[in-house]
Order: sequence, then structure tokens, then C-alpha cells
Amino acid sequence: KQWYQRRVRGQMALSNAVAVILPTTAHILKLKHPPVKKMLKEGVIVALGTDFNPNAYCLSMLTVMNLACIMFRMSMEESLVAATLNAAASVGKSDMHGSIELGKWGNLVIFDAPRWEHIIYQMNASEMISHVVKKGDVVFRKFQ
Repeated sequence: KQWYQRRVRGQMALSNAVAVILPTTAHILKLKHPPVKKMLKEGVIVALGTDFNPNAYCLSMLTVMNLACIMFRMSMEESLVAATLNAAASVGKSDMHGSIELGKWGNLVIFDAPRWEHIIYQMNASEMISHVVKKGDVVFRKFQ
């Protein structure tokens, strides 16, 4: 069975398929954890999602990133890339979304935090949102 799973991960890596991991679903339903670290080591593109539904009622990508680090032992950097650039890739949008690059849409959430890592390990980090930028325009300011 292990050789087959390793072979499937290898095929995923070669095909540029994106594995969308759903930490809240795994946590709430007490599912066996997917081999995320093996997937990353073998070159599989890993994205994170909320799987928002009645069984996993969570819209917070910050919570998803936190759970990915705790449950799947992803590094904070891995969870950030999985929640942004790789999540955009999972829906075929990484050419214009998912990272801050010249020529991409300017969709950003800006946090009032001493370091970026606080958005992952500080529970309820959504309270730290100071600005939301959509297509380069500020659409939300916490303090007017």
C-alpha cells in the first residue's frame, strides 16, 4: 500500500495537480490526517481550504492555517503559501491571484501585528485586520 501511495504522490507532483487539504473537516470529523509532510517533500502542490459546510462550519482561513500547523506539522511558511498562492492555483487563478507581484490584482488583507506569524498562532487573529484591499482599492479600514 505504501508504494502505491508514494507512486500516487509522485504522479501528483509530476502533473502539477493541487491537493486541497481541509484541516477543519479532519479535526471536526476526527479523520485520519493526510500525509501532508510527505506530499510536500515529494513535490506535491498543497493548498488549504475551509470546506465550509454544516459539518465544518468555519470560514476562517486563519484558523485553517493554525490547524494545518498543529495537526499536519506544516511550517508557518508552508501554511501561508498553501492558503494563498497554492489555493489560487487550485482554482486556476494563480496567474492573477495568491501572491503580491507586479501585474497581479492587488487583493490583500493587512494585519496590525508585530510579525506576520501572529496571524497563524494568535487565535482570533481576524481582530487584527486593519485594512482590506480589493483590486488595489482600500475597501475596509478598521479605524477611519
